[in-house]
This record gives sequence, C-alpha cells and structure tokens, in this order.
Amino acid sequence: MKRFFSVLCRILPHAVLILSVMMLVFFVIDLINPAMAFLNNSITKYLLAVLSVLSGALAICYVLREEKKH
Repeated sequence: MKRFFSVLCRILPHAVLILSVMMLVFFVIDLINPAMAFLNNSITKYLLAVLSVLSGALAICYVLREEKKH
C-alpha cells in the first residue's frame, strides 16, 4: 500500500499538468473559433470532472506528505 501511495503521488502531478494544459488549449481554441464549441462539449465536462478529482487527490497527497515530515 505504501508503494502504491508513493507511485500515485509521483504520477498525479503529471496527470494534473497534462489535463490543465489540455483545458487551457481548449479555452484558447474556443476563443479563436467558437464554432468548434470545445467548452460546450460533453467530453470537456468529463475532463473538468477528472481534473477536479485529480487535483483534490494531489492536494491530499501533499498534505499527507507534509504531515509525515513533521
């Protein structure tokens, strides 16, 4: 379980970064060409949900890691 937690804490920042960049690209593309409707797409809603869950999990990882240090 400890190894799983360690691997998860190393993977989460990368996943959050990738999804964040994807959302920013979708936002810029949607500003340039609203006809593509990236922000009104159901896939984007799921990506936002995944990004929110991963961000929460990443925050929990860092809080737990800081508690172990002290």
